[in-house]
Amino acid sequence: MCIVHRMTFRARQRRSAQLGQCLARLDGVGIDGSGCLELRIFPLAGDAPGWQVEGRWRSVAARDAFLAGETLRGVLAEAIGADLIASLECALEPLQQVA
Repeated sequence: MCIVHRMTFRARQRRSAQLGQCLARLDGVGIDGSGCLELRIFPLAGDAPGWQVEGRWRSVAARDAFLAGETLRGVLAEAIGADLIASLECALEPLQQVA
């Protein structure tokens, strides 16, 4: 089974590129045998300035470890401190079968 967790970051006006650079520090985090199957960071589609971070996890514990980890906390603190985030939404998909 697999857990999909999404974080949607809406950027402050004219700050989307800076937010993307900040979030790029998450690239590859967790994909080291810690239960992360995939972590993607990509811009929102359409006119919405912002980014989405989507993780696929082997277990709730693996997902929770990432969410409580130092790297994510540091990235969020930097983005908040630089006033890059207008809003943040989180979503969890039901468990999926891992192929």
